[in-house]
Amino acid sequence: MGALDRRRSRSCRCGGLSSEEVVALRPLPQRDKIQERLQMVFPPDTFNTVLSSPQAAAAVAAMLYVDAVVPDSGPTLEETYWARPTTCLWLSDEAYSRTNDDDRLAWREAASKRRATVVALLKDWGHPLNAWYADNSRETLRDETLPGWLGFGALRDRPGVKTTSSYGRWALTESFADLFDPDLDGKALTEAVEAWISSHMTPGDRYRIRRAREMGRRDVSVIVNLPDGSTRNLEPGEASMILKGVVEDWAPRRLAEPEVLTISEPGNKILLADGATLAEIGLLINVSTLLPDALLVDLGAEPRPKFWLVEAVSSDGPIDEDRKAALLRWAEDQRIPPGDCEFLTAFASRHHPSARKRLKDLAAGTFAWYADEPGRELAWYEIS
Repeated sequence: MGALDRRRSRSCRCGGLSSEEVVALRPLPQRDKIQERLQMVFPPDTFNTVLSSPQAAAAVAAMLYVDAVVPDSGPTLEETYWARPTTCLWLSDEAYSRTNDDDRLAWREAASKRRATVVALLKDWGHPLNAWYADNSRETLRDETLPGWLGFGALRDRPGVKTTSSYGRWALTESFADLFDPDLDGKALTEAVEAWISSHMTPGDRYRIRRAREMGRRDVSVIVNLPDGSTRNLEPGEASMILKGVVEDWAPRRLAEPEVLTISEPGNKILLADGATLAEIGLLINVSTLLPDALLVDLGAEPRPKFWLVEAVSSDGPIDEDRKAALLRWAEDQRIPPGDCEFLTAFASRHHPSARKRLKDLAAGTFAWYADEPGRELAWYEIS
């Protein structure tokens, strides 16, 4: 019988259940497989990485090991085992390799007491305690990972137990625990993950996951629909997907009458048609020294059109103070007043490594935008 159909209860010296209610505990997946599945549910470029980190995987493994699993909703059994952060920190490779139910329940009973009891049990098994994590590493798990999962319905907290209590208060929900069944694989795994995401996440979160998957595609050219109805084929890659979002999602929301003057990419600095348009209106861009990823104009801005200089950051290259100064010098050479220039740095997601690394470098008087949250924008400006 697979874990998807299993309801677990067990007689043991720590749980107090009757011997008639004995059912096998869930099978245990490898920790690296747990992290892979966590990243399917919570892509690290889209969600806070604490939701799918190695420590998060250890937490899932520990709660499966001690059978801290509850129904998704409704009342919980009085004998339910609730984990605490130390349950996830004190587990070790030696203990996790002992997969029979009696050993798992013995470790669970020891971990419900104190660290010395776990040390004594491991000693009886012929091993020192090589815990996965030190006790002083519990803050991230306690303050970010577990509350984060709680918000998505991946686990439940124990009613009536304060956050400062030493009693266990966390358990995985059955539907979330089911995703880590080692027998679940291939298409069935993908479908199970999609079903869980559909039933537990908001449309906004699902959109962010969809965008993250699109960003990861490297084998298909990116088709951008321009405001004038024409299309542009860009090279495959994350930067092209960000530019697609800028043109199709950001510009219609932000600009009164957007037009794309040019989009650059590594193999095609300025498209011939873009070059002709730029020459016709008297703009010159030296592709060897200065080339924004995109140049847009808002023809509906008052009192004059606004030029938007855009950088799409997949790894580096935000509009910092030096970059902004260089772009303003270019604008001055083209007889564009500085007040007619606006600047946008676009990222895939605020959780993407490039955003976490480079947001601090943004120049004053510029904006930032994230492709997976198209209806929002950050502004960094002087308070006057």
